[in-house]
Amino acid sequence: MMRRAIRSHTPEGFIALDNSALIYPPTEAAFNTNTFRLSMDLKVTVHKEILRQAAQDLLVRCPYAKVRLKKGFFWYYLTPNDAELPIWDEGSYPAGRFDFKLNNHYLFKVIHGPHRIAIECFHALTDGSGALAYLTLLVERYVSLAAIAEVPPNGRLRYGERPKACEFSDPFQALYDKRVRPFGTISRAYHYSAVGSRSESVKVIRAQVRLDEIKGRAQARRLTVGEYLSSIFLLSLQTLQQGEVANQSRRRPIRLSVPINLRKVFGYETMRNFTLFALVGIDPALGSYSFDEIAHHVRLGMALAVEPKQLLSQIRRNVAGERSRALRYAPTLLKNPLFKLLSDTLGDQQYSGVISNLGAVSLPEPLSAVVTAMDFHLSPGLLNPVSIAVVGYADTLTINFTSYNDYDTALERLFCTFLVEDGVGVSVASNRQER
Repeated sequence: MMRRAIRSHTPEGFIALDNSALIYPPTEAAFNTNTFRLSMDLKVTVHKEILRQAAQDLLVRCPYAKVRLKKGFFWYYLTPNDAELPIWDEGSYPAGRFDFKLNNHYLFKVIHGPHRIAIECFHALTDGSGALAYLTLLVERYVSLAAIAEVPPNGRLRYGERPKACEFSDPFQALYDKRVRPFGTISRAYHYSAVGSRSESVKVIRAQVRLDEIKGRAQARRLTVGEYLSSIFLLSLQTLQQGEVANQSRRRPIRLSVPINLRKVFGYETMRNFTLFALVGIDPALGSYSFDEIAHHVRLGMALAVEPKQLLSQIRRNVAGERSRALRYAPTLLKNPLFKLLSDTLGDQQYSGVISNLGAVSLPEPLSAVVTAMDFHLSPGLLNPVSIAVVGYADTLTINFTSYNDYDTALERLFCTFLVEDGVGVSVASNRQER
């Protein structure tokens, strides 16, 4: 597909949110934080003051991150932020709700532990791929300032060069075509009713497996690792629904929301949100599905979902809504409940869970010699109580289950049990307190 030119500039004054980001500020809430965390573990001790300088240098290189969120009369928008970016000590619970005031109104946090550097993002700033670029740049700068290593230029974002216009562009606007039929609505999906209490702290169960081992099991079924994990997720949800709903005809469709990195499809290199979501799943009202049947649906569903025409249809629907006169000139006070309704009907209600897979991350030498491990956490939701975030690094694949459930871990147990029974060794850890 031919790329269209995008005009953009270093942020000054009023900065419109990108099309994907519009939904996040009005829907942010205690059990819908719209945040995620990425981290890298280093062989060396992380010193806070050196990290502080690296973070300031990051803001110079990426001025589009040096912003704050404001609520306007018609829209939320971004504006330049001249405050100091705080450096946070790592806590026990990731991907929690942002206190923007304590963070000097930045839309991302820089967090450190004894050997860890992390970035936690509010989704209005960027998506997982954008945050990974920020984190990589931050760690590169840290190891340089700490005289640990120098990472040579390699065609990616790097210090010493001016930001390009495309880095702060909103490609959704360039790809919008009003001639395309807008994406249709989807029926309500099954939602697991977790047992017991919940609290705002994000509970994590981390499952780690050998990357070559899980690749082997996926390839034996002609699946990618992402398709394999999505199929296990769907199978686990099917088991839970069967335990809740005895009458087959009353069982709702089970679908997963799977983020698609549009940079790989359309070629734009933006640092803003550039993600759409594939909905893949099964309809248990038709009967019980075996794992291989589920995998077949996932493989075909993902192949269709990443077709450019399908994606352009979603973009047509989303951008047309933003451009409609009724929505454009409605005050924020009225937009907020409407966006919440849209988030439910065109989002959470359509799927039964979220699985976000960053894939196997490859870092340039000599940075890869310093970074020993990576981690990725996604905030859960209220309607879909468990989210899954996946990242591979070196020889390890890390699968993080996050939820607000205080005690219910039924889905996580089903998922990990399948892996073990399928011949994949699993190492499990958690931030949950013992009962």
